[in-house]
Amino acid sequence: MIDLNSIPALSEEELETLADLLESEAERSDSFDFFAIHGFLTGLLTGPVESDLKTVMEGAFDEQTGFSTAQKKELESLLQKLSREIQAWLDSGVDFPVPTDLTLMDDEGEPPLESWAMGFMSAVILHEEAWYSDREELVAQHLFPIMYASGLFMDEPEMADIDEDAELSDQICGNIPAAIVELYLMMHGAA
Repeated sequence: MIDLNSIPALSEEELETLADLLESEAERSDSFDFFAIHGFLTGLLTGPVESDLKTVMEGAFDEQTGFSTAQKKELESLLQKLSREIQAWLDSGVDFPVPTDLTLMDDEGEPPLESWAMGFMSAVILHEEAWYSDREELVAQHLFPIMYASGLFMDEPEMADIDEDAELSDQICGNIPAAIVELYLMMHGAA
């Protein structure tokens, strides 16, 4: 078992800088906010296909961003550091610490969990064939809480039924940290 205190983490200042960079770009274009990029990185690292920074940048942002050269360099450095932090948590084997409350009950616009889950599902969709290539039913079962939280499948009848029951919704969202660990172990041959 890994010492959780040894996991590399972004400082408060680095987190704030990353959030500010992502927020300003999200306002300029329809790109990922902090929660979506965190979910996207988590999905890429959890999944069966190795990805690089280019995959992250192309998946999260329009071709033409509003970043200056210095901002882009800083953003890439912060994303690499965040990737190392996420990888260390995945390797730890403990329930994954999603960086937001595990609820969709939010009165102020899009809940951060929905944004995070949408980012994660974007990574799954990017390499969908590899995710589902074997053990499709088991993968779908573990992905279900994330699929639900993403809102991407809200037209499905079973999703609407869950939305009508706040307690059930929170219960399903509460399964996300353990589901990520199960998916990671499954995709990386440790299960």
